[in-house]
Amino acid sequence: MAGVVSRLPMTISGRTATPGAETYALEGTRYDFALGGMPFMSAISDDRPYSVSMAPIRKDQFDNQREPGEQSLANWWLRSQSTFIGGAGLLYQDPDQVQVANLQNKHTIQYNASVGVNPWVNGQATLLRQTSQRIVDASANTQFLVGWSTSAGVDNYWSAVGAVLKSDDGTTITTVTWGGANTIRSLTSDGTNYYAADNVQVYKGAGVAAGAAFVATGTTNVVARWVKGRLMLALDNKIYEVDAAGVKTLRFTHLNASFVFTDFAEGTNAIYASGYAGSQSNIYKLTLDTTGSVPTLASGGTLTTQLPLGEVVYAMEAYLGTFVGIGTSRGFRVGQIDSNGDIVYGPLLFAIAAGVKGVAAYDRFFFVGATNAIDGSSGLYRVDLGQPIQDSGASSASVRFAYATDLQAHANGVVGSVTNFGNSDRMVFSVTAVGSYLEDASVLEATGYLQTGRIRYSTLEPKLFKFASVKTPTTYAGNLTLSVTDPTGGPTSIISISEGSGVMMTDIALAVPTTAAEWIQLRLDFGRSTVSTATGITVNGWQLKAMPGSVRQRIFQVPFLMMDFEKDMTGQIIGYEGRTAVRLEEFRNIVQAGDAVSFQDLANNTTTSVVVDDFKFEQKANPGTNKTVYGGYLYVQLRSIADVITS
Repeated sequence: MAGVVSRLPMTISGRTATPGAETYALEGTRYDFALGGMPFMSAISDDRPYSVSMAPIRKDQFDNQREPGEQSLANWWLRSQSTFIGGAGLLYQDPDQVQVANLQNKHTIQYNASVGVNPWVNGQATLLRQTSQRIVDASANTQFLVGWSTSAGVDNYWSAVGAVLKSDDGTTITTVTWGGANTIRSLTSDGTNYYAADNVQVYKGAGVAAGAAFVATGTTNVVARWVKGRLMLALDNKIYEVDAAGVKTLRFTHLNASFVFTDFAEGTNAIYASGYAGSQSNIYKLTLDTTGSVPTLASGGTLTTQLPLGEVVYAMEAYLGTFVGIGTSRGFRVGQIDSNGDIVYGPLLFAIAAGVKGVAAYDRFFFVGATNAIDGSSGLYRVDLGQPIQDSGASSASVRFAYATDLQAHANGVVGSVTNFGNSDRMVFSVTAVGSYLEDASVLEATGYLQTGRIRYSTLEPKLFKFASVKTPTTYAGNLTLSVTDPTGGPTSIISISEGSGVMMTDIALAVPTTAAEWIQLRLDFGRSTVSTATGITVNGWQLKAMPGSVRQRIFQVPFLMMDFEKDMTGQIIGYEGRTAVRLEEFRNIVQAGDAVSFQDLANNTTTSVVVDDFKFEQKANPGTNKTVYGGYLYVQLRSIADVITS
């Protein structure tokens, strides 16, 4: 008969300390399990089963949203978008608490990037119209553009480049005898007449008729602008007002003789002039006296806006008496005119390495010159003044507006000027050393794309991305390709649908990523119709389905013996009176630390890192005197963290 082993010390033989999780090595006594380096005999029986199950991956939640949405649905993790009017610039397609004017979260209306795509109609994304090169010029001179319309309503624009002034109605290009012979330094219009300025004179002419000398300039630093019903002229560091007879009146002289004015814009009761000296750039306000029957311009300028050091204002465009588009050496800002007539500008909306030298406005939009900034080519950005993207309660100075890339030249070079094509909804812009580009009336871009932000469901945990759907009209006019980019690379094409196909992109299985990933981006490539150049694919929205991709945790329900005297599988009896109380205290110390511990199945030689979720000790008999026969069963609930299988 086997003997009784004497009392064990607190540090059990075979126990090996490992930082964070102790382990146990069998020595002599054949224990069945070990937890945190503490060995146990099994108490498994029909009444006390040992069970292993998967931990739930979704927590129960209460949806108290007023309207049903993705948060109301079970099973899948969903993310979708059915409008794109928030424009580009979104890195992560995650919900947030930032509300925009229409009370939608930014992630539901914004996206990451687009080229050749028009997102500005609520509920759809389509191809933009293409441009055609009109006035070709290979010189290195800046091209100045001004839109105008004839009395018969024929839309035109003037183009001044080098010493040549031309007019273009989209069909016929006419050379204008403007009166000068030197390089044109500035160009403006009162709606009927052009004013072309060189280093000698400003020349005035109507339409495509010959011009005549109007007012002297005498310098190469010339800016002529028609604002507030009058011609304003900046010559070096001086500002003049020119009357109908061509008489100029000095209104402001900057104290720094090296200061150069760059542009004018108009407000409700003021005219604004931008300029710079060295790395410092300012905007000055010249106020109007409205006490008389005809508003008159007061002499003297007041500093209203100072740009950050090193940022120079190149161009300005005031619009609707409220907004001022400010093109700078760093990019583009939107300013707003306050009740005092001062310009309060917002943050840099987007950066363009070559700066912004042309701004125009139409409808609710600013059109901004983008030098080599549309996938390496030049063109325009569009800013939607009707769609502010801002923090809740933000001041007007911190408001950001929705923007996206717009018209393309498919050529490289400085975008020196932007204007409206007469009274139409079409735009014209110039690319230095290339020429002018006119937006087509109906022909769409051949291709374009829209890329979502990184979809990660607001967590860094890996996900299993399974299905994507793209909502389109039932009949394709053009073609569409769905691609996926993940952290390992891309984009990888998933499916392409051709024109006329009846196949719909609904629950398309994603071949990538092949394993769980933190995030993916969807890219939609648009193609123009092969039947009609005026039609193309329309996308109304997209949806993504995913599941949690973390390693599934397991729940262990394990019964251990917790007796004073126990017998192992070889029949050896181990223990002493009072052993249960000692071991129970040691077990409580392990659990109360709250750290991960090692759970060892000594029979199968496996080790799992676990946390103890719960335990229960049941004593099946009354203890004897002096706390003898104090024992029972210890039921432990464990949740796995990682497995380490040893041989």
